[in-house]
Amino acid sequence: MKNSAMLAELLELITTDAASGQETDIAAKLAAKLRALGFTVTSDRAGETFGGACGNLFGVLEGTLPGSLLLSSHMDRVPNGLGIRPVERDGVLYSDGTTILAADDISGVCAILDGLRRVLAAGIALPRLEVVFSVGEEAGLYGAKAADMSWFQSKLGYIFDSPGPVGRFVNAAPGRYQLGAEITGLAAHAGNEPEKGIDAARILCEMLSTLKQGRLDEVTTSNFPILSTGTKVPNVVCDFASFGGEARSRDGGRLRAYVDYFETHCRAVAEKYGAGLKLTVEEAFLPFCIPEEEPVLVMAKAACDSLGISCRIDVGGGGMDANIYNASGMSTVGVATGYTKNHTKSEQLVLEDFYRSGELAAKLIETYAGFCVSE
Repeated sequence: MKNSAMLAELLELITTDAASGQETDIAAKLAAKLRALGFTVTSDRAGETFGGACGNLFGVLEGTLPGSLLLSSHMDRVPNGLGIRPVERDGVLYSDGTTILAADDISGVCAILDGLRRVLAAGIALPRLEVVFSVGEEAGLYGAKAADMSWFQSKLGYIFDSPGPVGRFVNAAPGRYQLGAEITGLAAHAGNEPEKGIDAARILCEMLSTLKQGRLDEVTTSNFPILSTGTKVPNVVCDFASFGGEARSRDGGRLRAYVDYFETHCRAVAEKYGAGLKLTVEEAFLPFCIPEEEPVLVMAKAACDSLGISCRIDVGGGGMDANIYNASGMSTVGVATGYTKNHTKSEQLVLEDFYRSGELAAKLIETYAGFCVSE
């Protein structure tokens, strides 16, 4: 059944320009919406940690029940998310094909707001509710990384930031390392004395062509799409080249093993040719896996059952703020809101799933409140 108010808010926020590090306008709107619901709203300076202009938005509503529940989404979007013109066809929302849709993650933001309005209108006793709308998530989970974890009282929560139909919960996601190599060779005239040079471009090609990458096993991948050289003319032996990419795995041990292999492999090739080498190895975030018997998923199943929604516990392939929260000891899972093909111009949102995700947000709060009473 169509939820006109929820759809109107979605369109309002989708058409509010935002980007990683440039969330100021949408943050102002969301702060006003949370205050209208009775939340105390604050922000931090997370944007400063990655060159952004805006911080994370924190909202808290004190309750009469013991316990605290986190609901979170992110405000930013991937590039090509400005000037979005949404188009609805047969119950599905698309962009006009020139941009992304930004259902990732504005649909999650709207699901949380709708859920909050529902439980407040119902007048039920509530625990402390903590809402976080983060910045810089798409650029590297920067907002969550910079958040002051002492602010949180919640021990569990739901991150409305996952693709798929309503009822899908993501209980596992990979960790990620950012990897790169800078190769320093030796310039020489390519026609007169090429043998006196050390060709950094050739070394780069050999490193990559012999490096294990792509789908490494059932839980581990790597990808190196960023390539450059310091030479712009064809008659000089290339003296500098670099490449960069990532490795991901839902298994922390396998991820670290691949990082070690990457370093050993690159050093061996560089030494073979006498080239200089500088490696970049940066932990972006750690993997997480929440067992199905954990309370955060037991309550998720109960909430779905009460709404007649099929519950599906699934693993994800991308990182999200839940990676950071779980690493800090807060049990959190991803919640799907009906979008697919995110990060592309073909992104779409099934509106019936979107509307029901608001119902699910409310039911998750109610279910947790019931758990607090039973404790």
